[in-house]
Amino acid sequence: MNIRKLAYGLMTLSFILIVSGGVSSFVFGLQKDREVTFKRQCDVNDTFEAFSTNTTIFENVRDELYNNVLKTVLLDSMYAEDKEVKEKLSNYEQLVDELTKSTEELDRLCDGMIYPDNVANTRCKNYKSIYEQVNNYFVIDIGLYNENIKKYNDYQTSMNSIYRLRNYETERDFIDYNLDNHFDGKEE
Repeated sequence: MNIRKLAYGLMTLSFILIVSGGVSSFVFGLQKDREVTFKRQCDVNDTFEAFSTNTTIFENVRDELYNNVLKTVLLDSMYAEDKEVKEKLSNYEQLVDELTKSTEELDRLCDGMIYPDNVANTRCKNYKSIYEQVNNYFVIDIGLYNENIKKYNDYQTSMNSIYRLRNYETERDFIDYNLDNHFDGKEE
């Protein structure tokens, strides 16, 4: 009879240890998940801050390009300014490339995630539309610049001149990055 009580006591103790180990493991897992989620949430906020800063820089460069290059086209000075303008356009495209990198990182951090922080969730919800606008504005601007090149080349042809300028070439095209069947930024 003592052996039965001892066996019963050992089984009860084993059961308690197994249950407490399982509960401890579960609680530890929840705490670890919470820490990982908090870290990802911080990464979303940090990456979005860099994204936002680059978007502001993009907007400033775009304004400068419009005011100094795209808005007022002087056919007589286009040839002399072509190298400088194409360099500015290349720098402009590099800003879009930087935003692309931030966007890819935000894709990794945001897709399929819901965070406890509403700010992080809002940022995850909005960055795709912002990136789509930036890319599409860039494509519009390059199209406008290339239209000016066509006018210049047509003008040179009408003057029987040998001077010609090349279009600015880019692989970028209009995108619907947030998949809403609407090209944000293309309406301009």
